[in-house]
Amino acid sequence: MKKLEGQSAELMKRIIHDGDTVIEVDGKKYYLYLTEEPATTVTEDVEADPELKQKLLQAKKDILEGKSYTTEEVMEMIDQGEI
Repeated sequence: MKKLEGQSAELMKRIIHDGDTVIEVDGKKYYLYLTEEPATTVTEDVEADPELKQKLLQAKKDILEGKSYTTEEVMEMIDQGEI
């Protein structure tokens, strides 16, 4: 395994992020993929912010109760000043 750093690493990350998982070099095709997900601190962020935690819990409850909206419905509610 070769470790990439700096500009080369950023280029590879952009290629993978953009969904371009096949690149061609000197007439040969190479497939790029992420082998392991980076660790996130989302849980820590949620635990540190009670307001965010409450909003996420309410959203989860709403989804479980079938209270979900399409993008169009949300845009209409915004236009009407409901939210």
